[in-house]
Amino acid sequence: MAIVDMNKISIIGLQKNKEEMITSLMKMGVVEVSDFIPDDQWSELVTKDETESDVATLEADLMRIKSSIEYLSKYNSQKRGLFAPKKEISTQEYNEIIQNREHIWNIVDQIAHYDEQLMQLLSEENRLNNLIATFEPWKPLTVPFDVENTKNTTVLLGVLPAIADVEKMKQNLEENVPESYVEIINADKEQNYIFLIYVNSLENEVMTLLKQYGFAKVSFNDFHGTAQENINKARQEIEKIKEKRKEILEHISVFAGEKEKLEVLYDYLLIQKDRKEAIGRLAHTNNVFVLNGWVPRELSEKVEKTILQKYDCIVEIKRPEEGEEFPVLLRNHPLVEPFELITEMYSLPKSTEVDPNAAMAPFYFMFFGLMLGDAGYGLIMTIVTAIILKKYKTEGLMNKLLKLGCLCGISTFFWGAMFGGWFGDFPSRIGITNDKIVNGIWFNPVNDPMKLLIWSFVFGAIHLFVGMGMQGYNLIRKGKIWDAVFDVGLWYVFLIGLVLFGVGKGVLNDIGKYMSIAGAVGLILTQGRSKEGIIKKLFSGVLSLYNTTAFFSDVMSYSRILALGLATGVIGTVINTMGSLFGTNVIGIIIFVIVFIGGHIFNLAINVLGSYVHSSRLQYVEFFGKFYEGGGKAFQPLKIKTKYINLKNEEDV
Repeated sequence: MAIVDMNKISIIGLQKNKEEMITSLMKMGVVEVSDFIPDDQWSELVTKDETESDVATLEADLMRIKSSIEYLSKYNSQKRGLFAPKKEISTQEYNEIIQNREHIWNIVDQIAHYDEQLMQLLSEENRLNNLIATFEPWKPLTVPFDVENTKNTTVLLGVLPAIADVEKMKQNLEENVPESYVEIINADKEQNYIFLIYVNSLENEVMTLLKQYGFAKVSFNDFHGTAQENINKARQEIEKIKEKRKEILEHISVFAGEKEKLEVLYDYLLIQKDRKEAIGRLAHTNNVFVLNGWVPRELSEKVEKTILQKYDCIVEIKRPEEGEEFPVLLRNHPLVEPFELITEMYSLPKSTEVDPNAAMAPFYFMFFGLMLGDAGYGLIMTIVTAIILKKYKTEGLMNKLLKLGCLCGISTFFWGAMFGGWFGDFPSRIGITNDKIVNGIWFNPVNDPMKLLIWSFVFGAIHLFVGMGMQGYNLIRKGKIWDAVFDVGLWYVFLIGLVLFGVGKGVLNDIGKYMSIAGAVGLILTQGRSKEGIIKKLFSGVLSLYNTTAFFSDVMSYSRILALGLATGVIGTVINTMGSLFGTNVIGIIIFVIVFIGGHIFNLAINVLGSYVHSSRLQYVEFFGKFYEGGGKAFQPLKIKTKYINLKNEEDV
């Protein structure tokens, strides 16, 4: 449906033109360069450039520049917004910056040097803070840490576990070693801090007694003065570190105006890295190189003509062989394109199968709106995303995501108006009595949930039937017309017949009965056709009817539309009720506004996420499960990719 056809492209060119040709291909941006894998015929004739070390060096340089850019971002007064486009610069500006890149590298080196200093200062500050934490419990001790033992006595510091009976320890020490002195300096949840003096000759008796209580020595041999003096000294050192850090950060901030130049250099190196990686995929002899790749079929002639005009080379373009996989490039209608995000999160289609986006998009659009189901929320989503799309030149993933949000907002607005959801029951809170607004143009699911449940099953059955139709289309594309008739057509007859027989009346009931009988007979006779023997064929055919339960089980999954739709409306109503509790006086109105805004922002955020997840789940499990295989490889052309800048003119890149 929307998978762009690809051609193989092979180029044999002069070795001296290799880098220039790679640059030309990057500017074209439409050729994917494949790894050249030599076969037996080529293996002895060609070699491949070893570019891994060059790529690794460029990646390391990119990391260095990125780190510097992140540093300078803190000091840049012109912050780049979330949706701000890349900065556009002319080729002349670009070339001037690149020609003076030694100056930029000097800035990067200086920032790296300052960063190393900051890390050392941080390490030292952490060490000092740890010392302060160690000294804190000893603050009441007025004896210096470096107090020396005398000829006959020993001064000792230590700790006891918090669970130890300190008073009993002191009593035992006084009774058994009276030639000693012990003082409890401090205590916390973990330990008791002990100061001890004893006669040297009684050390064994003292230690034996203390060990019974879990005593452990503490030594501060490298420190002089009291605990408080050491804490003060450490704090002074920390203040000096803070001053030093401030000076370094001021030095770094001087480079803030150079940030854009660093971004240009970053993108320059990014382009060089991509170029080197592409060269590493080629094979060459001393005089020529060989390039293999893929190009969109519609651009093949133009690419061939452009290359042959510029270079002396051989270009061969041919179609892929029957059944050969090629890189996948999707091209859909602008209204369908945003929904490619949903499929890509699951898996790209293989090049040999159907792109499901055109069939999936209307259902995702509808299910999201049904699940969120509040016109007020839909209006906010649509307006906000539309303003961003209008104001900012968004690209790539962000552009698709915003467009998806805008379309889903439109769906939400539509179904919210149909169901009477306007920020919950807000219209009735402010006195609006119009039935079409309060109870919806169609009906209000809060008042009639069974009606929404039935319609959810109806929409689900249609969704599943379309999935089965996609399966039939795949079979027809592969030339398996009878398989499409037997494996899809007969199921249509049987299932539709069952539905008409179950819910229809009169003639419809009769039609449904005969359709279901005809479909069942057809399935029994055909679903076992791959088996050997008439008995196995019929038995497999009978067993295939059991898949009816799987179909109706899948239909039950669509009850989540009701669940999420009701959740949005009920939570919105609860928020309005909470806000209204304080009456209609000034304070009550202020509280209502605060609760209304905060509550509905929360309700919108949580239910947008729920609608996104569950709408996707219905596509992945129920819909894709009927026909979709996936596993395709995305088309990744060699092109100029940048992170920070866009060139107004990409010549001389």
